Amino acid sequence: MFLSNWWSRMSADLPRPFWVLMAGTFVNRIGAVVQPFLALYLAGPRDLTPATVGVVLACFGAGSLVSQVLGGYLADRIGRRATLVIGMTGTAACFMMLASVRHLALIAVAATLTGLLLDVYRPAMSAAVADLVPPHARPRAFALIYWAVNLGVAVAGVLGGVLADRSYWLLFTLDALTCVAFAVLIARAVPETRPKSSSGDPGSYLHVLRDGLAVGLFASTLLGSLVYLQQVVTLPLAVRHSGLSASAYGLIYAVNPITVIVAQPFVLRLIDRFRVVPTMVAAELILGIGFGLTAFADSIGLFALTVLIWTIGEIGFNAVGPALIAEIAPPELRGRYNGLMGVAFGGASLLGPLVGTWVFDISPGLLWFCCLVAGVLSAGVMLALGPSVGRRQRAIRDAEARSALSGKVPV
Repeated sequence: MFLSNWWSRMSADLPRPFWVLMAGTFVNRIGAVVQPFLALYLAGPRDLTPATVGVVLACFGAGSLVSQVLGGYLADRIGRRATLVIGMTGTAACFMMLASVRHLALIAVAATLTGLLLDVYRPAMSAAVADLVPPHARPRAFALIYWAVNLGVAVAGVLGGVLADRSYWLLFTLDALTCVAFAVLIARAVPETRPKSSSGDPGSYLHVLRDGLAVGLFASTLLGSLVYLQQVVTLPLAVRHSGLSASAYGLIYAVNPITVIVAQPFVLRLIDRFRVVPTMVAAELILGIGFGLTAFADSIGLFALTVLIWTIGEIGFNAVGPALIAEIAPPELRGRYNGLMGVAFGGASLLGPLVGTWVFDISPGLLWFCCLVAGVLSAGVMLALGPSVGRRQRAIRDAEARSALSGKVPV
């Protein structure tokens, strides 16, 4: 009875194409085994030096930084479904090319193209979910997608290690096959949802950059992401600095995915009851506090406690953030708005390691204090945006209601 009631609440107002997208995301994430093992592949079978591995990974990162900008443009220009299919099939082809080439220059080109195609699907995915799901159910829908991602990644981590021990070719093949499987699911079972602009002009990224609300959300997201990324940059260094082993870090970090997977069903029961902006403010504060408390951690138990705290903030930050973007973006520009937020994450991926390690070298305590300050600033920016978000939400929802009545928005 409990499970039946829980499922009824979770599935309410979520259309069948959404569940196809969620299932496809889960399958695709199970196969996401190349990126975590790419450095090992380059250093092992390709016999590249550590410095050269760094250059190739930088090429991958450069492509990834542009990927979501391209994906946002395509999602609004040619449609969500077409962009998803192109992104998935293109990524599959690039993975197989990266597995096949031997010359260093070709490896660098393949890595750049793979990075460029890898995240093209993300803005289109977020836009499609926002198009398909009614406003009141969007936080729950994005939280379900986030849960599916984490479940898939948990499986991928174990599966990737098993396959890599046998043959790296299996990693690339599995990742490519799951990308193709996702593309087929989308092509067969997900309708095109891109709304037409009432003015006939789909707009451009200039429209997004002129939107002070979007720029403010970008700044808040960038600050929060800089803090969040320290989990894989300076947290391992802090664990080692405390005299703990690599296996201890593995135990400490395992608290993160376990917390996400276990807590998400409870979060899903509550998420529709909370407004988006206060949830984001609380999430960013908790994220900053959790990392700030790392300054006092010197044992496995204390480090694990800090991970537990900031993971609670992560759940809100990653699950509710896309719903907030959907709330403020004009329907015909949702792809580009999501692309801009993708640049915030990409920028944090570029700046986070550089700034984090630099400050850590000066003083570990200073780094964790800066994380606390950045979390507070991120929450402060979000809080300041609250009234504008409320006005934009009402305007967007009124426009969606009028479009639905006129039959312009697919259901």
